[in-house]
Amino acid sequence: MKKQRIHAALAAAVLFTLAVIVVVSCQKEPDIRQSNANNPDDQSQLIVEHIKSFKKKMEMYRDNPGLKSGELFTADSAVWELESQLNFNYCYNNIDIIEKEVATFDIIMPLNTESKISFDDLVDLYYDIIIDSIQEKMLQINYPNMKLLVVDLQQTGTTGEGDAIISVGSLIGNEQNVLLSDGRWWYGENYGMCNGSHAPEDAATQLDAQVTEAMLTEPPEGCRWVFTSIVDTTIFPQQDTLDDTPDNYLDYKIFFATTAGGLTIDDEVKCLSQYEMNTYKGYYIDYAQDFEAVTGKKFSHCLIMGNSYYPPYHIQHDYTLFAGYRSLVCGTSVEDISVE
Repeated sequence: MKKQRIHAALAAAVLFTLAVIVVVSCQKEPDIRQSNANNPDDQSQLIVEHIKSFKKKMEMYRDNPGLKSGELFTADSAVWELESQLNFNYCYNNIDIIEKEVATFDIIMPLNTESKISFDDLVDLYYDIIIDSIQEKMLQINYPNMKLLVVDLQQTGTTGEGDAIISVGSLIGNEQNVLLSDGRWWYGENYGMCNGSHAPEDAATQLDAQVTEAMLTEPPEGCRWVFTSIVDTTIFPQQDTLDDTPDNYLDYKIFFATTAGGLTIDDEVKCLSQYEMNTYKGYYIDYAQDFEAVTGKKFSHCLIMGNSYYPPYHIQHDYTLFAGYRSLVCGTSVEDISVE
């Protein structure tokens, strides 16, 4: 049997700081893009109206290829415009998701000798490359009820010709009602509860849903949240220790168990009790709240997956957080990117 521990003293441990949280971000919020930085709960009508107006302009130039615009954008401004369009038009939140997966690919953003992209090239990049590539990734994942959840664009480098290398990360989910249930859950692998029921859920998907429920408030009826200037971070499982003599039972604030040092991983280790689930839930929510405080942005999604690794054999929860400036949009619905 697992040893019963009292963790009251550990709850008062020092909070992790900027030094232990890695925020993957680029400068994507100049001028109006920072209008709700100090008030992330504001409706931020200025940003919403800008995105809507930019969408109409892009559609007009797409539908009238003879039109030419002399407008130019720096790479970071173009990244913000493209990312905002994708999240405004195609991304869902406040829905039940039973499975999630991240798909990432790179694109080349053509820049002129002044390191700027033309509006015409930006339109082509959006409709002919980015949307098509996201659709291809979704088809490869092929969930029964696929939903695009969040898209994060980052400039990661420059080609030898001076063009920008843009990484496009998409969080893709399978929409299905999630049954939040007390009891013993298998740590991951979509194995359900320890009695064999409720697959393909597992402890990781349960905690994912519970963190999301705690962090993402429901918008008013007929409205939805839209997130811009997306940032993400992945929490290293062993960064915050709970037990200085690990024994594969609540050793860290993120679930982690290893065979290193002569430890064993049996079904008892892989099967998380309700006490363990509640303990991890509290820490996982703490991480999400601290991420909001560090970034000044609002939680949009998380991804918690239970995975195994070698060598040595170890299992863990991989925990990624996504946040952005949050705006309220009413009267418009999300479009299905798979039929764009």
